[in-house]
Amino acid sequence: MSKKGKIPVHRMDDWFSGIYVKSFATANSAGKTYEVSQAHRHDFYYFVLLDKGEMELEVDFEKIQLADHSLFLCYPGQIHRIISADLEQGWFLAFDPAILDEKLKNILDQCLSEVIRVPLSPEQSMNLSSFINHLHTIYDDRTHMFRQTITQSLVTALVYQIASDYLSMERINLIKHATRSIEITKTFKQILRHNFKSMKKPSEFASKMNISVSHLNDTVRSVTGFPVTYYIQQELMREAQRLLYHSDLAVKEIADSLGFEDPQYFNRLFSKVIGISPGAFRKKAETSVHL
Repeated sequence: MSKKGKIPVHRMDDWFSGIYVKSFATANSAGKTYEVSQAHRHDFYYFVLLDKGEMELEVDFEKIQLADHSLFLCYPGQIHRIISADLEQGWFLAFDPAILDEKLKNILDQCLSEVIRVPLSPEQSMNLSSFINHLHTIYDDRTHMFRQTITQSLVTALVYQIASDYLSMERINLIKHATRSIEITKTFKQILRHNFKSMKKPSEFASKMNISVSHLNDTVRSVTGFPVTYYIQQELMREAQRLLYHSDLAVKEIADSLGFEDPQYFNRLFSKVIGISPGAFRKKAETSVHL
């Protein structure tokens, strides 16, 4: 397995107005199975609408299977790769977080799942596909007077629809919980997503949210089944696994990058959460087949 000092980051810089959209027919005109070789992370959101076909991805060490009538959204910073795909009909869409309004950014940040994957009805899939096709028509028309404004507005509208589809599914799973409890849990998850390297104590999150530690912990546990500490540790160790697997940074350097002053404490925590030491995890990764 060939690695670099840092995880490869694919950036949005060269794409028109912070948007990239392509149909499967254009990306894979032969309709044959293919593989994308190197795991990487993006500084943008990556969306797949699969109308017809199959796709297998790996996102932060979790295998994701997509089939007919499904959508998938990958967050900026997540490590992912496409293992294989047999794509017949659908769309790829990538977009810069900067084009989204603050309300929509908050909605996405507060999703309780680390991977947004939504099964669609044939009608939902058809409607989304028709919408993206219209977006693509304007995106491809370099003579259109308001091309940039319209494409960015259409992407924002599309992401609101994606968020609506996901939240409708999420709401079913959370129906027994009070609205306030869900709001607290989502706010905690949003703060954690952006501050996991600098905030490691439940009391820091509770203070920022102006509630007691016990109330925060009891609420998060009641909604998700796990306490606040669990999520803090999971977020930290997920990034540690990314760096161990996909970079050549020393364990001490990884500990430093995650805000651990004591590398030995980092080693103990990693072993407790993941089940093996950082060194053993890396050794296991080096002996695995990674395309």
